[in-house]
Amino acid sequence: TIYLGSLQEAWQALDYSKAFLTSTFLAGSVAVFQTIFCAVAGYAFARLQFPFKRTLFACLLLSFVVPPQVLILPMIITANKLHILNTYWPIILPAMLGHGLKGALFVIIYRQFFSTQPKELEEAATIDGARVIKVFCRVMLPLAKPAIIVVFLFSFVWSWNDFYYPSMYLFQTDNPPLSLSISRIASYMTQKAAEEGPSIFDTPMKMATSFLMIVPLLVLYSFTQRWFVEGVERTGLVE
Repeated sequence: TIYLGSLQEAWQALDYSKAFLTSTFLAGSVAVFQTIFCAVAGYAFARLQFPFKRTLFACLLLSFVVPPQVLILPMIITANKLHILNTYWPIILPAMLGHGLKGALFVIIYRQFFSTQPKELEEAATIDGARVIKVFCRVMLPLAKPAIIVVFLFSFVWSWNDFYYPSMYLFQTDNPPLSLSISRIASYMTQKAAEEGPSIFDTPMKMATSFLMIVPLLVLYSFTQRWFVEGVERTGLVE
């Protein structure tokens, strides 16, 4: 017989419905904002000429290689001064500025894609009277569907699996995402094992919680696999 008791216990322990909605909201919001604003930054680095362009791009690369643990303390202090700790804003606001989790990589992906597009498209639109914003929105952005799909999926998956930032900003929240809920359950079982001894039900419980967290990503990938693979090839990530 197929025993589903571990999944039922994991569902109840995670408060799965509420945690699923929280994770979906956080990952979806971050993915949407990063997809939009990183596209703007990537287009600017690829096509526009402005002062200190190379210096700013070097700073972008530097922000990509700097570990988040180096910056987390001033970010927490800033969030505390703004009174947004234990809210979702410290995670969403960086994404609205085109940064956030892996934001520099997404800008580089867009820059790589826009750099490969023919300049004649922009020149034709400019001759017709289009300005920079209209050229970007009406000409270049529709061509960037492969890059948009890649960036959105990468951002969504990494934000969905991210434990570090939620543990720093949402340590007292009553509506934690799935990654934080799983960590709390694992810590509780470890503490219980230290006090009462190990249990044979601990491992099935941990595996069931991990399975419930992975299932939504598997479903998402099953529907977007073709576009994702095509996007990776066309954005130059394979090279």
